[in-house]
Amino acid sequence: MKTSHINMFKLYIFLGMLLFIVTGAQAQSEDLSSLTPEERATKWTQWMKKELKISAEQEPTVHEINLKYAQQTESIRAQDGSRKSKFQEVKAVDSAKDEELKTVLTPDQFTLYQDKKREMQKKFMKAVRDKKSGQ
Repeated sequence: MKTSHINMFKLYIFLGMLLFIVTGAQAQSEDLSSLTPEERATKWTQWMKKELKISAEQEPTVHEINLKYAQQTESIRAQDGSRKSKFQEVKAVDSAKDEELKTVLTPDQFTLYQDKKREMQKKFMKAVRDKKSGQ
């Protein structure tokens, strides 16, 4: 596989993983591309409320962070440009989001957040592999 194909594959995996995490089980029942950044931020915040047990005090700030980065990701998706540059930009946006969330979440919540992201990434990768192998 050429490097550009690998980078494109990584971009799709990364974006897919983020969308899968954001929407959870609803990912199968709706067209993710039709969600606005606001809808994605709300779903992501709801997921964090359920999975990380964010407090009522944390929720508005967490939602603002989610919205900010959902809008940035949407902007990147809409740009013309190489797949590699888009992948790098989305990855940088995700890292910046994590750093900002780290200031709002408790250390335990942030550790759980990272663990759940990794878990979802593994599940997403397995689903991709299964789909490729025809299972």
